[in-house]
Amino acid sequence: METLAAFQEAFKDEANTIVFISSETCSICHVDEPRARKLAQEFEIPYYHLDIMQEPELAGFFEVLTVPAVLVYHEGKEIARQARFIDFHSLEKLLQQLPKQSEEIDYQALFK
Repeated sequence: METLAAFQEAFKDEANTIVFISSETCSICHVDEPRARKLAQEFEIPYYHLDIMQEPELAGFFEVLTVPAVLVYHEGKEIARQARFIDFHSLEKLLQQLPKQSEEIDYQALFK
């Protein structure tokens, strides 16, 4: 998924999402991107690789100051962010803890 508009449309329907932001000129990005993609596949989480060289407004939208950056979202809210030096071990631990589906909350049951 290359464009910000397409990402925003697809993003709102997902329980969990991983966003990897890179640049064509970043050598570390070329090494880390396949590792991040593999983690997303293992946990069956939608994965989006976005390039700030192709879409410069991404840096502002995601408030990313350096690449590579990995952002993890749960139900549309950012719950984790790592940039420049990605700790894949802690990222994997986080993904293990995420619920696989959105949880429906019965608010009436909460207040009884």
